[in-house]
Amino acid sequence: MHNSSIQIFLSKFEVAWRNQNQVASEAVRRRVTARHRSASDKKREQQSAELIRRDSSQVPRVLPQDHEQYALTFFFNTYLRPSTLSNHQRGFFGCVSPALARAAPSSVLWPAVNACAQALLEAWSFLDPNAPQSRARPYYVQAIVAVRRHLQNAEDIDDDVLLATLLLDMYDRIKSFCSARPHKSPHLKGSAAMIENRRNIPITTETSPSTLLAARSRIVEDALKNGEPIPTNVLTWTPVIQNTPRTAEIELEAINIEVANLQVSAIELKTPRTAVLVPGLLAKAIELDRRLIAWTATIPDEWVPTHIWDLDSIPHSIREAGLYGNHCTVHRSIWTADTLNLQCISRITVGLVILTCLEHVQDSATDITRMETLTILQSLADTVCASIPFHLGDRTEVRRIDDKNIQYPQIGDNLTPDEHYVTAAAFGGIFLMHRLVELLKVAPFLRPGQLSWILGQMGRIKKIYML
Repeated sequence: MHNSSIQIFLSKFEVAWRNQNQVASEAVRRRVTARHRSASDKKREQQSAELIRRDSSQVPRVLPQDHEQYALTFFFNTYLRPSTLSNHQRGFFGCVSPALARAAPSSVLWPAVNACAQALLEAWSFLDPNAPQSRARPYYVQAIVAVRRHLQNAEDIDDDVLLATLLLDMYDRIKSFCSARPHKSPHLKGSAAMIENRRNIPITTETSPSTLLAARSRIVEDALKNGEPIPTNVLTWTPVIQNTPRTAEIELEAINIEVANLQVSAIELKTPRTAVLVPGLLAKAIELDRRLIAWTATIPDEWVPTHIWDLDSIPHSIREAGLYGNHCTVHRSIWTADTLNLQCISRITVGLVILTCLEHVQDSATDITRMETLTILQSLADTVCASIPFHLGDRTEVRRIDDKNIQYPQIGDNLTPDEHYVTAAAFGGIFLMHRLVELLKVAPFLRPGQLSWILGQMGRIKKIYML
């Protein structure tokens, strides 16, 4: 990579990581100071260094002595566990294991993996990964230092480096989720800068295309969630993306790039330029909604959810825990369920732009269009609510991640797959919380009582995960 490109790239990362030198310096200062402490001070320090444990009677009070290996085993057996489903997309999680299998011990990927593994084990042991004494934090800092050193040495941006930045973002997401705070990590901007500078670097591994696409997916969804624009060149970052088969996920992602930019453009409807902007924005919003509807016809048959309307076939414990209305849906996997919910959220985003535009349009058809849009928004909210039992089952309190006593809705006599018990616990809560937060944008348009019910389900997630 040319020196000029490296300098531009590092300047983009400076915003993301500007505080890490200070963090590292502070860590050194603490170690030097610790050497001069008295024995009694060290004893008090050892006592205070116990991880802050969130109260729960269902988890051990202490973690295993071989904490690092135990955390890695937990991470591989849950979050990186290979799916038994064919042609199953799992984002960048499916890229980590192959990359680690060929990674050198000195790879930047290892400290990033350790940071996530430690944080997740702490979270599932109901210890606080946000605590200063967290064992995950040193690995996080090591990963940042390693990535910066790699870039400053003008080395190629390979899969390991790109995956490391995605794992650093995941670490931040874990901490945000455990503290019930909005997630806004700078690392995805670093990932975007990496891909932009990598456009002419040859692809050297079988997982490189998947890694690039998984990174782009995270960047697009994050921009959509935060109301940020997406450069149009993300569609053609590399020839690999152009030559990749157009799966349902990629097609939805391409539409969502335009949805995100529409959302940003709609902010100007509150400026003096409103009258000029409305016709174009309204036409674009209607076009995108039609494309999002058409997208559902392109998904694989096995993605189509099964609707369960027979209340007697839904366990009473599920109905008590959280069943909105009189039905729920069963999906192929937690990943396909979340992708379909994302399509609903995208349509909701477009629908809100349509409603905003209609406020500035005066014609006979405006009222009809407005009522149709409100009906669509209500239907989309109902669709997301119907997926909650599939995500959470009948859980209402803290349970082990491998607890198979949890009941989920099922189709006829088909038993809940073993894989779903783990993936629903590992990903269901965080996926669902993100979608329910987005539903709050349509709060004024929901039927009476639905907003309170949604807030109640968000509280349920906080209780299940002890947030």
